[in-house]
Amino acid sequence: MTAPTVTGTEQPVAEPLAWTTPRRGTARRGRPVWRSVATSDALTSLVVLVVVGFAAPWLRGSVDGVLRSGVVFVASSWLLLQLTLRARGVYGRARRRMAPTVFDDLATLETAVVLAAIVLLALVAVAGHVARPLLPPPTVLVAFGALVVVLPLGRAAVLTGFRLSAVRPSRVVVLGTGTVAADVVRRMSRNRHVEVVGFVDDDPVEDQPVMGGLAELPGICEREAVDRVVVAFSRAHPATVGAVLGSLGGRVAVDVVPRYFELTGGAAELDDLDGIALVAMDKGEPAPEALRVKRVLDVVGALCAIVLSSVVLLPAALAVRLSSPGPVLFRQTRLGQHRAPFQILKLRTMREPDPSERRAATPRTPLSGAFDTHRITAVGRVLRRTGIDELPQLVNVLRGEMSLVGPRPFVPEECAIFGGVADRRFTARPGMTGLWQVSGQHDLRLDELRRLDVHYVTAWSLGADLRILARTPARLIRGGGGAAREEVGASELPGAGGER
Repeated sequence: MTAPTVTGTEQPVAEPLAWTTPRRGTARRGRPVWRSVATSDALTSLVVLVVVGFAAPWLRGSVDGVLRSGVVFVASSWLLLQLTLRARGVYGRARRRMAPTVFDDLATLETAVVLAAIVLLALVAVAGHVARPLLPPPTVLVAFGALVVVLPLGRAAVLTGFRLSAVRPSRVVVLGTGTVAADVVRRMSRNRHVEVVGFVDDDPVEDQPVMGGLAELPGICEREAVDRVVVAFSRAHPATVGAVLGSLGGRVAVDVVPRYFELTGGAAELDDLDGIALVAMDKGEPAPEALRVKRVLDVVGALCAIVLSSVVLLPAALAVRLSSPGPVLFRQTRLGQHRAPFQILKLRTMREPDPSERRAATPRTPLSGAFDTHRITAVGRVLRRTGIDELPQLVNVLRGEMSLVGPRPFVPEECAIFGGVADRRFTARPGMTGLWQVSGQHDLRLDELRRLDVHYVTAWSLGADLRILARTPARLIRGGGGAAREEVGASELPGAGGER
């Protein structure tokens, strides 16, 4: 069945790849990817522990008890690791994912590995001389240190194999129609591993094409081998929707967009109030200690990035200087934390305007469209596509004006559009990258951008920052740089707001 096209400004659902292995026939369910991930974790950890456990005695020169010590070390370490992985709910979360990635629950995975190492070292300390020859602390540290690195790599290999295999995607039906349903489909369409089968609703808005009414949902799921249903607001009575979802009988996974999703973030937690589910939408102000750790990570990360990127930053600056007259750096006033103005730094990507272009300059309106993109130089176009022009902002990070991750910094005339709950974005330092960049960047509407900024501030955590940083390079590779930015506005004309 062809993917549905969302009306209005929405884009058609992209042709996806698969996350479940097909059987003979059409639209058959297969082995979920999370099971392959669990198998990969088990086998990868076993191989690492065998290599380290049997190699360590040889390296120490104690070859007499290699077999016994190796078997005890591998068995106890592997069983303890599997216990902590399941105790931390690593695979339970993966099972509920629509399209798992290596970054999902990465912090939980690493925490489980560290926890297993701590417990094992504690047991060795309690058992004393009996356990120490069989479970030497240096061997434990080396083995579990290797697992911290190797387990995510094994997951990445499995997920890459699923992406490259000729298998079908996770098939999704959206229950509901309207703006929220269209936004949900557009986000899923960016994921090549999800296929939207269609919409189901009793009272579709604006004659939105649907596959049928709510009563037909069980039959549609059976006929189309649907893997999950996403509930995205229907005008049908909640009791009717609940009864239909209950009739699925656990055969299909169900995801629900929270009613007040504008106030929730990715880190929203579910609580149980004597059988009633509560969604914790706002965790309150972050702890001062966590903010200090974030600042330390900013400084250390910026220093490391400056050193590593100098091999491309210096040649890029030279290319800018030789490509066209004008300064190497472009400076522009932006509003940062608590609306404090600062000068953002970027590599110049446009040539200086001639006098006629200056006279014809039109004052910029908030988030205005592109103009004068013909002044982008050939070097500037490459810098934009790769994101290299943003690297000087690492200096802004060291100065404390920006963070590696945070809300997007706007020019002063654009900040007038923010108010109410959206004004919370100014409680955090602006970032070189952020949630909006990895969630669609310039494909997003203004209200979506504001909501993502509120999400980031409301549900901020160090783990979320690390996930955003990890996802940023892939976003640039997919075209999050120059091509999109040329469509949003890139004027350096005086009084026009400057380069984006």
